[in-house]
Amino acid sequence: MLIRVEHSTAYSYSEPLLSSTQYLRMTPLSGRTQTVESWKLACPGALTTPWQDQYGNLCHTLTVAEPLSELEIKVCGLVRTRDTNGVVGTAPQEFPSAIYLRETTYTLTSGPIQDFASRFRKQRKNDVIETLHEVMLAIAEAVEYRKGETHVHTTGSEALEQGVGVCQDQAHIFCAVCRALDVPARYVSGYLSHGAGHEAHASSHAWAEAFVEYLGWVGFDPTNRACATDAYIRTAVGLDYAEAGPVRGVRSGGGTETMKVRVSFPSQLQQQAQ
Repeated sequence: MLIRVEHSTAYSYSEPLLSSTQYLRMTPLSGRTQTVESWKLACPGALTTPWQDQYGNLCHTLTVAEPLSELEIKVCGLVRTRDTNGVVGTAPQEFPSAIYLRETTYTLTSGPIQDFASRFRKQRKNDVIETLHEVMLAIAEAVEYRKGETHVHTTGSEALEQGVGVCQDQAHIFCAVCRALDVPARYVSGYLSHGAGHEAHASSHAWAEAFVEYLGWVGFDPTNRACATDAYIRTAVGLDYAEAGPVRGVRSGGGTETMKVRVSFPSQLQQQAQ
């Protein structure tokens, strides 16, 4: 599937933004599930040449050193995707999978997470991949997808206890439960396009990948109760949102910040399968 992505993240400030330094993880890499045919990142300020972080994500550093009242980051590009039934495999020189057993603030294996994971421990010994599918579906049942009930700092455990959340929360819960079951798991940010039988998103999407010994990394999306297909574009991975989110950084000034995100996928290109 050939997918065109047009993504705008616009920030407005109640007071002048004096300076800002942001890490942008908004550029996909070619691999088993996708080939990047073109990609452009545009924004005000000084943008470094691309560099790779510890997880292999392609990153840019954006520095703004003069007062602004608005800041808009735009990306557009073409990515040809492949349906691999969710299997991403492994990449050369990537971290050992055991790194992704580490807990983070977002993915603490708290009491509620351990209790949730306990129902899958016996099954996990017999069939890991089937267990992961069951975990994904159980999260979708336990945590209703509902906007406005959680925020960017909500942890997976908190969302599980509340019983509501968004894709970021469900991905964090999946990672935490997998790690409680001694299955390496990582957070994935990217895009989910229209027209593939899933819920498309008006902003960037999040899901998770678990490491299966005989397959490598496999993508699971609790929000849509499905493994990743050719409707998905991967842009970054990490232990959690803090390490794989599209934009992370610090600023000086600006007062109250308001953010608007717009993502579109021109439909005529999605139909060009190959």
